[in-house]
Amino acid sequence: MVRGRGSAGGQRPVTPIETIQRDPAFPRLKAMVIAATGLAYYADKDAAFAERINRRLPFGRVTTAGGYLAALEAEGPGGAEYQGLINELTVGETFFFRYIEQFDALRAVAIPECLRRNQKTRLLRIWSAGCSIGPEAYTLEILLKQHFAEQLDGWQVHIVGTDINDAFLEQARRGVYGDWAVRGLSPETLDACFDRRDRMWSVKPKYRQWTSFMPFNLVEGAIPSYPHGIGLFDIILCRNVMIYFDEMTRHRLIGDLHKALSDGGWLVVGHAEAGQQLNELFTPVSVPGATLYRKQAELTPQPAPPPVRAWLPPVDPPRAAAPVPAKPAPRPAAVPAAAPPPVPPKAVVPATEQSSPLEVCLARIEANRLDPTAHYQLGLLEEELGVGDPVAAFKRALYLDSGFVLADYHLALAYWRRGRLGPAQRHFRNARDAMAGRPDDEPVAQGGGLTVRELCGMLDLWLSGEEA
Repeated sequence: MVRGRGSAGGQRPVTPIETIQRDPAFPRLKAMVIAATGLAYYADKDAAFAERINRRLPFGRVTTAGGYLAALEAEGPGGAEYQGLINELTVGETFFFRYIEQFDALRAVAIPECLRRNQKTRLLRIWSAGCSIGPEAYTLEILLKQHFAEQLDGWQVHIVGTDINDAFLEQARRGVYGDWAVRGLSPETLDACFDRRDRMWSVKPKYRQWTSFMPFNLVEGAIPSYPHGIGLFDIILCRNVMIYFDEMTRHRLIGDLHKALSDGGWLVVGHAEAGQQLNELFTPVSVPGATLYRKQAELTPQPAPPPVRAWLPPVDPPRAAAPVPAKPAPRPAAVPAAAPPPVPPKAVVPATEQSSPLEVCLARIEANRLDPTAHYQLGLLEEELGVGDPVAAFKRALYLDSGFVLADYHLALAYWRRGRLGPAQRHFRNARDAMAGRPDDEPVAQGGGLTVRELCGMLDLWLSGEEA
């Protein structure tokens, strides 16, 4: 045992973990592992990383960090010891129906939309990325079979769970869990979905038919990877995975997940993993306790389209006459027919960035102040960007069109985010009442394909809660 100088009271023994941290090879060992796994969680946690290394030593005759680094480099990322270390580093905390609000949102909003959209192909594909020991993937199959069995009759359903930790995947394939993984489940759910084996709970065969597991490294693996079946998913859950990655890895992974989704597909992330990039690539859909992110369908390529976000409706050039300049403006050169609409004059719309979505929306309002859709889109933008007064914008949209259901819905959300629960509930009820008697499959105006049935499902989540 290495000993160091202590205080007047004597010497304090140096722990094995401290010895590993002091090894000159320790920084290179940690950097190599983080680069291969993306686990930047350990970037500022030397003691925690050294403690995991200490669990793997001695490795044969290797007893130092330098020797362990050399052994890993010789073995390569596919080696058994490298995988053993990854198993030590990764976190396996999970349980069935974890964050129940997100599964409620899938049941009420995302899954019905996928079933409607895929009615011709009768194919549903879901990816549990970073599935750990498997409860998330099995929860999805339980959810589908308990609530959508009739609609899915005759469909092909594939739920794939992937993880970098092979020990986790082995347990996931067994489908056997202790009390901790099923905590919170009702006795009825336990009886319906699990077989009791001694002191363990085994997922019934009925709820394993659609679910499979395979190893996949989210950091090093190509996404989409069609030879591995990674791509064209209707729903992807990647929850509490990116919190362990650095910002560069997280940014790239979000872009890859966007590419791995079918047009109109849905992404579910952990509550701490939301950010501006998600709002830029996806349309956020808010329900009680959860936000889902939807990939909008790719628009048909057109020459030189105006730089407007995909979920905004096409914006016509402002028709209002611009203020007369102090000096006559020179006649512009002829513009080809396919050219984008001109940028509104700065005298009409103060531009912070040329042709930004907010600028285009303000230009549209300036052109026609009686357009309820323009005020509604302005409210969406102001709410997302944290500027202006989105409540006032949604109110103007409703004043101009009292039957504008989504304006009522988003006004309710805006009130709810500001703690005004009474007005929020009133406008949720207004939206629900406005859809009474409409066909379930009727598209909701400005909903991007959202149907009456799906919006009613979203509203039922709000109106069945304690806030009612």
